[in-house]
Amino acid sequence: MSFFSKNYRQISDEDLMAGISAGDTHAFDELYRRYSQRMLGYFYRMLGGDAEKAQDFLQDLFTKIIDNCDSYRNGARFSTWLFTIAGNMCKNEYRWQAVRRGTVNGFDPDLLPDIGSDIAETIDMRTLRELIGQELEQLDAHQRNAFVLRFQEQLSIKEISAVMKCAEGTTKSRLHYVTRKLAQKFRAYHPEKQEDNDNETHT
Repeated sequence: MSFFSKNYRQISDEDLMAGISAGDTHAFDELYRRYSQRMLGYFYRMLGGDAEKAQDFLQDLFTKIIDNCDSYRNGARFSTWLFTIAGNMCKNEYRWQAVRRGTVNGFDPDLLPDIGSDIAETIDMRTLRELIGQELEQLDAHQRNAFVLRFQEQLSIKEISAVMKCAEGTTKSRLHYVTRKLAQKFRAYHPEKQEDNDNETHT
C-alpha cells in the first residue's frame, strides 16, 4: 500500500485528473489529500467564518470534481480549474442567501498587503485579523475573492484573472481598491500618521 501511495504522490495534479476520468479512486484520494485542507480554509474565509457550511461546500466541491472531470481540459492548470469551481459556488451562495457574519482569522499577517509597520505595531494581530474579516464582509464577491486568492492562497495576478475570468488589469484594480480601503481603515488606529499625511497634502 505504501508503494502505491508513494507513486501517487509523485503524479502531477493534471495526470491525477486523467486517472479520475478513468475511474481510478486512488487518484481521487490523492487529490483530496493535497487540496482538502486548503479548500476548506478558502471556503471558511469566503463564507464568513461558517465552519459547518465550509465543510459542506468542501464535500460538494469534490463531488463536482468527480461529476465534471470530463470537462477538465488536459493541459490547463488544475488549481486554476479548482478555484474557478469553488469561486462559482461561493458566488451562487451570495446570490441566493446572505452570508452570515463571522470573523475571518485565517490570514497570515506576513502575506497581507503593507499597511504600514507603525499601524501593525499599534494593534495586535488578533485585532488585525478581526478587522480584516469585518472589512471583507463589506466587499462584493469579486473583490473578496480576489483578495483571498492573492493574499491567502498566494495566486499570481495571472492565475487570479484566469480563475475569475477577467482581465489582469481588472484584477489589479480590485486588489488596489481593497488594499487602499484597508489602509484607510487601519489609519484610524494611528492618528499621528493621518495628521502627517494631512500636513503633507496641504504643504
